[in-house]
Amino acid sequence: MKSFAAELAYFVRGRARQNLKVLALYGLFLLVLILLYASLFRYLMLELEGREYSFIAGIYWTITVMTTLGFGDITFHSDTGFIFATLVTLSGVIFLLIILPFGLVSLFLAPWIEQRLRYRPTYELAASTSGHILIFGIDPIIRAFIRKLQARNLLFVVVTDNYDQALMLEEQEGFKVVYGAPTDAQVLRGLRVKTARYVVANLSDPENANVCLTLRSLCQTPVVTLVRDSDHQELLRLAGANQVIALPRILGRFLATRATTHGAMAHVLDSFGALQIAEIPLYGTPFAGKTLAESAIRQQTGLSVIGLWRRGQLSLPTPDSILAPDSLALLAGSREQLQALELLIGNPTADDLVFVLGHGRIGCAAATFLERKPVPFVLIDQRRSTSCRKHVPVYGDATDRETLQKAGFDRASGVIVTTNDDNTNVFLTLASRHLNPHIRIVARANQDENIDQLYAAGADFVVSNASVGATILMNLLDRKESAFLSEGMHLFRRPVPTELIGKTLEASRLRPELGCSVVALKNAADEMNTTPEPKTLLQADLTLLLIGSAEQEKAFDRRYPRTENA
Repeated sequence: MKSFAAELAYFVRGRARQNLKVLALYGLFLLVLILLYASLFRYLMLELEGREYSFIAGIYWTITVMTTLGFGDITFHSDTGFIFATLVTLSGVIFLLIILPFGLVSLFLAPWIEQRLRYRPTYELAASTSGHILIFGIDPIIRAFIRKLQARNLLFVVVTDNYDQALMLEEQEGFKVVYGAPTDAQVLRGLRVKTARYVVANLSDPENANVCLTLRSLCQTPVVTLVRDSDHQELLRLAGANQVIALPRILGRFLATRATTHGAMAHVLDSFGALQIAEIPLYGTPFAGKTLAESAIRQQTGLSVIGLWRRGQLSLPTPDSILAPDSLALLAGSREQLQALELLIGNPTADDLVFVLGHGRIGCAAATFLERKPVPFVLIDQRRSTSCRKHVPVYGDATDRETLQKAGFDRASGVIVTTNDDNTNVFLTLASRHLNPHIRIVARANQDENIDQLYAAGADFVVSNASVGATILMNLLDRKESAFLSEGMHLFRRPVPTELIGKTLEASRLRPELGCSVVALKNAADEMNTTPEPKTLLQADLTLLLIGSAEQEKAFDRRYPRTENA
């Protein structure tokens, strides 16, 4: 049985929430009317009948007359008083006894009854359903994943055994929802699990294991699970999961990789065959302050500078672009070319010291990665971690200047901000940037709406739990390599659109019209051209590797829609 609190929640969301504002305004009108009548009552009683009453007595008389209770303990004895009392009674009948109940019924009670009578949860899918993606458990990661599925027009179904959640997801968010227990074999049969394309299990670890075991008794449909505790990965694989995503460990490794400030080879972000995508901080290099043309990076190393990244803003470089000291250059080339670059700059920041602020699961994973690299680190938290006993942190307030200075913050080259609270992360980022203007700051965003605030506070990179998780899920679905760089910076691959076959790279006008830039071209033999010239002819067997923002990727797909297998 649904709780009273769950039913009451209907009246504070959606259209009912808007109607509450109307009700509040009407209540304010009634209050003003009562106060006005109370004031007139006192005046008329004093002027017409010589009797003086308090303001509280005036309010009491007004309410009893408007509600037609009429106790009769306070009455007028003059014709003018009778007329006023009649006016108050009629207005009470109209405004309190007719309009108010009618409004409550029409604005709240009737829509609630209609909704309950109208909504019929779906218990199973049509027998012809196939190629769909089943989702058990919804959170910010899954919502970001669903947005990607919707952009691709892929069929997905959310499964929940919570009636109110099913109603909300279906009626307010427009998702296809099936109401039922994910661990019930009969429910799984009704979900046509045998013909599903993929199953995503995002419940607790024991529930995920139960889902996998139940599903494996029915079919061999691929299952991916998001594990809460990394130590449970092997158990979920034994239960039948094809892929197990330990997101805290992945996020920790990603944050740690971003926070170190070694040369370009230490920052190879992704690889596509022979092509390496890497980044290098420009601070302290011979290129800082020069234009891209003056730096002669391509002439000296063969590397292409495919982007400039500065605190949340990705710009595509031109020969006149300034290589600002607080920016990072995004590079594309071979391993040998990256090694040539490190020889050229002398790897001046080889001695790293990284501060990890926050000793939760993700902070622990980041410290473990740094320990194995190895990179010296200092771990700071206010209290002992209940989920990690592997490291010895400094206990103290990371916003306190003295605590940081005693730990050697002035010698640090990077800092990882990874608490569970975004407000704390914003404040720690601000404090870190103030104490060390040239430090590389990598911050974790628990909610996507706080990404811009973290960049504004001074973060060089922001890593969103939701974005990373959704990208990993989508890449598993597509059976493609991961290419998540950072919030606002994306690498994506597309076959050459039919409309562009036979045109040159320059004539495609991808960069001036869509904003994205072609980094490399791969042919059918998996050979990679990492430095495509503007006059390169686009052929049908080529694959484009592009860089741009999430919006630019969407703009590309709108201009050149993908087939499901693309």
